[in-house]
Amino acid sequence: MSESLAASVRGLRFEAFDDHMERLPGLSIREVIELSKARRMGLTEVFDLLSDTDFLVGDWHASWKLAHDAVQEVCFQHGLEGLPAVCSAAADAAACQGLARLFGSDVPVGIHLRLSEPWRFVMERHCVVSEPLEA
Repeated sequence: MSESLAASVRGLRFEAFDDHMERLPGLSIREVIELSKARRMGLTEVFDLLSDTDFLVGDWHASWKLAHDAVQEVCFQHGLEGLPAVCSAAADAAACQGLARLFGSDVPVGIHLRLSEPWRFVMERHCVVSEPLEA
């Protein structure tokens, strides 16, 4: 029974990550710029943060790269490739949010908040809520 529960939760996390990936191509120039300013962590900091958890690099690095590359593509489409630091920082913030969705409660709340804070800050300012609000 606990195995099917774990599979169910894992499926929800993959779905949440997929939803995040669907949102990334629609980022506006303003959101990309604001995400770059809100960036808190890059790949090195994520490695350090997760070094004390049970997650191996193989468990999350491909997801990080997928989200990171998606935002780099958005930057290219918006003509921002001449601002590599901005593009990279925005991609880092989006990739961190992807990991937060993928990990869910498998990481402590503090890690989850550090990963997702920049994304939530920018998207909530733009009234883009990733999850439905309860009435």
